[in-house]
Amino acid sequence: MAVWTVFEPEEAETRRSTQQWADGFVFVPERLSWSALPVAPLVLLRHRLWLAFVGYALLQAAVILAVSVLDLPDRALVLLLVGNIAVAVGLPGLRRSKLLTQGYEEAGCVVAHTLEAAEQRYFDARLGDVATPRPFLPPMGGARVPAGARPAEAGVLGLFPEATR
Repeated sequence: MAVWTVFEPEEAETRRSTQQWADGFVFVPERLSWSALPVAPLVLLRHRLWLAFVGYALLQAAVILAVSVLDLPDRALVLLLVGNIAVAVGLPGLRRSKLLTQGYEEAGCVVAHTLEAAEQRYFDARLGDVATPRPFLPPMGGARVPAGARPAEAGVLGLFPEATR
C-alpha cells in the first residue's frame, strides 16, 4: 500500500463545477520512484522540476569532471548513479515543495494501492459518500457491561488473584 499526500489549490472554492473542483487536486505518492533510477533527468523534466534538473545536471557534470581530473578508472563513473538514486528517493519531497510554492496547500493523506483508489477514498471522506449509505452494524462481541456495574474484588491487584495456599 502506498501513502498519497493530497494537495488542494487555494482557488478551489472559486471553481464552478464539482468536476473542475476535483481536477485541481494533486495526489503525490510517498514512495521510491522506480522510473527515476534509470532515467532521472526525464522524470525531473516530466514533473517540471526545473531547478532540480539544473542541480542534477551540475552534479553529474561535477562527477564527470572529478573522474577525469583525478584520473580515476572508468569504473568510477558508477558514481553517476548516486544522482539517480537521490532523485528516486527525493522525488516526493521535490514535488511537495514545488506544489507548496505554487500555492497549493496540503489537504491530507490517503493510504491506497493505486491513484484511482486514493482519489476515491479521499473524495468519499471529503464529500461524505452520499451515493452509498452504509448500513448500521451492531458492535461486535455482544453486550458489554459498564465498568461501574462490576463488583469490586478486594485483594486483587493486576491480572492474577492472590494464591490461597
